[in-house]
Amino acid sequence: ALSISTACTSGAKTFAVASRYIQAGLCDAAVVGGVDSLCLTTLYGFNSLQLLAAQPCRPWDSQRDGLSLGEAAGFVLLQAQPPPGAAQPRVWLRGYGESSDAYHMSSADPAGTGAQQAMRQALERAQLTPAQIDYINVHGTATPANDSTEDNAITGLFGSTTPCSSTKGWTGHTLGAAGALEAIFACLCIEHDFMPASLNTVQPDPALSARILLQAQDTPVHTVLSNSFGFGGTNCSLIFAQEAA
Repeated sequence: ALSISTACTSGAKTFAVASRYIQAGLCDAAVVGGVDSLCLTTLYGFNSLQLLAAQPCRPWDSQRDGLSLGEAAGFVLLQAQPPPGAAQPRVWLRGYGESSDAYHMSSADPAGTGAQQAMRQALERAQLTPAQIDYINVHGTATPANDSTEDNAITGLFGSTTPCSSTKGWTGHTLGAAGALEAIFACLCIEHDFMPASLNTVQPDPALSARILLQAQDTPVHTVLSNSFGFGGTNCSLIFAQEAA
């Protein structure tokens, strides 16, 4: 067993670590995921940083004023490519990207340089272009600074046409579990051909350019990019797809 502790990218990085173990021949399969539960220390800490919203969080909204904390657990079985004739996986992990901003302990680089680097790496490993991504599950914490940073990173790479949404309006920010939980959401989007809306987002911030979904869409979804960013400048992006490379 291996424990990954990289703030809010922890759950996502378990996929990257397990993928490397499998590719190196150290294991054939791994149970990966994350869990985080609420405690007063966490609540007091985020409150002292003035990052908590008084009302349910509103990712990408013009009136967003902070995050809502949540708790969750999510786990996935990640396995090596099965031999021909064996049962095929419903969803494939096509790529992952990791980077570190080295900018500030509790603030992301406003230009989104590190976040964009993680997304580029994921695309390169997946052998996909930005135009081939059907949907992006954004990190979307609903703090003014973080949403702006991620918007810069996304639009600088994808432009403003790729559908995006944050599922944190539904779950709150589950911290160490968020990356795993949202990876599961990404897989479900592919399995059910569904793009969720950003709950509580009413009026998108005109200063942000990413295409945030205000209504859920039933539409074919073949590829999903899921972003996770955290304190300490840690970034991780995962790409899931309906088909192997």
